[in-house]
Amino acid sequence: MKKYFCFVLLLALTQISFSQKKWATNFGFEVGTDGMFGLVGVTPLKPTDNPLVQSNNVSAKYAVAAGFYAEFLQLRKRADSKWGSTAPSFGIKTKLDWQFFRADNSSDGGGESFGLNYANVPVLFEYCLGYHQGVTRASRTPGTTTYNGVENSDGSFTVTERSTSGTYNPGGQKTSTGTFIYFGPQISYLFKSFNYTGDPIKDANLKNTYVGVVGGFTFCTHKLNFDLSYQQGITSIYNGKNVTVNGFMLRIGVNFGNRLYN
Repeated sequence: MKKYFCFVLLLALTQISFSQKKWATNFGFEVGTDGMFGLVGVTPLKPTDNPLVQSNNVSAKYAVAAGFYAEFLQLRKRADSKWGSTAPSFGIKTKLDWQFFRADNSSDGGGESFGLNYANVPVLFEYCLGYHQGVTRASRTPGTTTYNGVENSDGSFTVTERSTSGTYNPGGQKTSTGTFIYFGPQISYLFKSFNYTGDPIKDANLKNTYVGVVGGFTFCTHKLNFDLSYQQGITSIYNGKNVTVNGFMLRIGVNFGNRLYN
């Protein structure tokens, strides 16, 4: 499986390198969580089905993620130039990603938990559902004038005036938005695990690697990414038992460059 995964990545990068069409690259950093609602983690969480659980049903699970990504997008020309004559069509995105999964029974009084740290490398095939590029409009914020009156001891009034000047924004800054759908395989390596005492999990049947698939949507501006994904483990993380990692993950990313193609 590892050899197949590496072959797919090599083939994809080779295609990009030798293609005569125009390609754009993006690099950035992403952080994510399951929203603290137990949307992603290890399944199942009962001691009868999961040897990582010792005695009590582990009901709560949490996950966080962070990593760097590299994206390679093929650009296309389109007849409608209202939103820019050039737009991304499809591409490949890969990552060096860290994910931490924790499960515990804190809702039942605590006393048992385990944590798993994985390094992930996905190869995601992307397709652009829509891309718009434009410029910001010029705008003016008008100034304001306020008057304050104070009555004096002799019955007269003193009026003070306070004014603020307006501001002008010439506009013309380039902006862009895009929506992508993606899907692809992922290989994950377990580099640290521990139980509720903080000690490493010493279990020869706990696998060092597993293979899964990832799919999702990304909405992006020229600098930011907003991502919703679902991952599903294909192979078990434990010999002899069907224990997998799966669920939804929310991510926010910062693109190091600009997604501006016109």
